[in-house]
Amino acid sequence: MSKEGRNKVSLKKKVGHEEAVAILEDILKSFKSGDMVIQNGEDSITLNPSDKISMEIKAKTKKLKNKLSMELSWKVEPIEAEDFSITESGPDDPENETHETKPEFSKARVIKKAE
Repeated sequence: MSKEGRNKVSLKKKVGHEEAVAILEDILKSFKSGDMVIQNGEDSITLNPSDKISMEIKAKTKKLKNKLSMELSWKVEPIEAEDFSITESGPDDPENETHETKPEFSKARVIKKAE
């Protein structure tokens, strides 16, 4: 099964408490702004949170290990592009037959450098 249209940037490492707080604050700041650019090396992805967010928070302890996980997800809301038309001749031609449409584009976009 193809995973076309799926893109992922991830980070997994051990950090100190202060660095973890700084990362969480960066996430919160970009989430509030509505534009989240997540980058790891040459890979990056831009997310644009919508107004309706699904949220799941889990906390657990197991022997000497504590774990907190949070998942936020939302559907990408389509945005309308400016009026788009396809014609057989110029816009001033009275015989011009225009087929207008307003294509929808996703707000999420991925930037990946060529290898």
